[in-house]
Amino acid sequence: MKRLIALIAIFSVINTRLSAQNPIHQCGFDHLIHQMDQTYPGYKHRIDQVFEQALRQGQEQLGTRSVVTIPVAVHVVWKEVEERLSECTITEQIDVIKEDYRRQNADTANLRPIFGSIAADTEIDFRLDTIIWTQSNVDFATLGPFGGLIPDPTSLDSVKGASPGLDPNQYLNIWILNLGSGGLLGYAYPPDSLPNWPAGVAAPSPDKEGVVLHYEIVGRSKSITIGSIFGGSTTIQTEGRTATHEVGHYLGLRHIWGDGGGIFGGNSCGADDGIFDTPNTIGQSQFDCDTTKNTCVDSATIDWPDMIENYMDYSAESCMNTFTVGQKNLMQGVLSGPRVGLTTTPLKVRPTNDAFLAAQTLTVVPTCSGSGEPATTTGASISLPYATGCNTQIHNDIWFQFTAVDSTIDLTISNVSITAGNSSILGYELFSGLCDSLVSISCGTDLASSFNNLNTNETYYLRVYSDTNSSSQDFDICLSAPLTNTRKLLAQNSLAIYPNPSSGDITVELTSGFAIEGVLQVRNLLGQSLSNQIVMDVNNKQVQISLQDQPNGIYVVELLLDSGQSISKKVVLQR
Repeated sequence: MKRLIALIAIFSVINTRLSAQNPIHQCGFDHLIHQMDQTYPGYKHRIDQVFEQALRQGQEQLGTRSVVTIPVAVHVVWKEVEERLSECTITEQIDVIKEDYRRQNADTANLRPIFGSIAADTEIDFRLDTIIWTQSNVDFATLGPFGGLIPDPTSLDSVKGASPGLDPNQYLNIWILNLGSGGLLGYAYPPDSLPNWPAGVAAPSPDKEGVVLHYEIVGRSKSITIGSIFGGSTTIQTEGRTATHEVGHYLGLRHIWGDGGGIFGGNSCGADDGIFDTPNTIGQSQFDCDTTKNTCVDSATIDWPDMIENYMDYSAESCMNTFTVGQKNLMQGVLSGPRVGLTTTPLKVRPTNDAFLAAQTLTVVPTCSGSGEPATTTGASISLPYATGCNTQIHNDIWFQFTAVDSTIDLTISNVSITAGNSSILGYELFSGLCDSLVSISCGTDLASSFNNLNTNETYYLRVYSDTNSSSQDFDICLSAPLTNTRKLLAQNSLAIYPNPSSGDITVELTSGFAIEGVLQVRNLLGQSLSNQIVMDVNNKQVQISLQDQPNGIYVVELLLDSGQSISKKVVLQR
């Protein structure tokens, strides 16, 4: 009974402190370091050594830097459908990180002038190389003490096994999953690569390297409701800056208040984050934007206010907008030391339409008698791991979009050649809707297929993919729809002839309003051809024809389409 009462008293004290200071256990960094030091004595000291070494390297390289690009592999480990984030949301999140680290974020103007001289473009860029979706039956939200109510990064690390990270020396691995209701939004391991572990103590395994994010905070602006570790909930506005914050830890940065007072907070005025130009603060901000705070005296000569604009604070994400020069130096030092492999990863050459947001626009033509548009799955990565009603595996997909000019559109994939592996099999899937709410309409492997019951003038999305991960293919793709009376009128209107009447020379042009191609010729009213046949298509939209040797009268300009249909217009020759 005494032990139970004591335990209740301890939790009451902790709850009081947390409620007063920070109802959201936003970042698991300090908790993680504490637990790792308990498991592996000397771990925190080891991290400190890496930190100091990176500071020295960062200072030594001033003036010799160029922008470095970190390749990123994102792992979406999901159980419930809402946790299976789309490629668009993930791309949006990577864009936020890229903007924040290059100081290209739209809210840089909100930085108070007193900090203007220390704001930094870190010269660190990010490249999304691959997304891996993995379904798991693990209830991530309950991992850790008390059914997940207390955030426990070391327990959550087990989830990473469902989607093993790519080589941590070559990729920044980011895992996205449900971190539960305890208020933990993310965590990351700082660099740890020194060889001086105490004898007999194993270092944390490389598969822990990377960043973990709660699925609800991934992307740009959104409002979410999260709990605290002792119950209750609060609604916060996120701007994608949790990822910016955690990647900062991954690259060696500490919280700007120096984490004084241990994992439950406390007065940190006597602590420091080791960065010369971040002001001392008594503790983390309370997820607010209070510009009146000046909680610590920095030195006898300078006393800055608390820097709520810094990404490594716990301020509201709407007022975060900067890293400092000192933080840049530290991260650049890390990228020259323990994480140098990230800067030497070979560039992965991907098709320009590898992602949904970069879908290539295809024009629906009257017939696919030509070769179509060249395309390739070589170097592509998967965008969605599933297809509705298809029995094929999805690998190396690329994206196209088109506007339906008719209720039936024909797909033709031809001239398939293998560029890797031994399979020439290609599959397709047609979608309506938008990236975050795609609806699968049809799919298959027949390279001559028809899409039926489409809504005219609606935009549709088509992905083409390989059936094995090891195989890739070059091919031609074409979408067609025979000219109906309505579309023939549109085609007729797209054929322009001027001047009309003419004194001898005419220009024939295919306007941009409608995509047609065919063979052009000029005839008199007796049906006699008066010109050579000229091919007109997307690459030859305008031609000049001379009728100087012909008598005044009416002539017919005819375009014979590949489908066997034709459109024609009359021109008057008058001198």
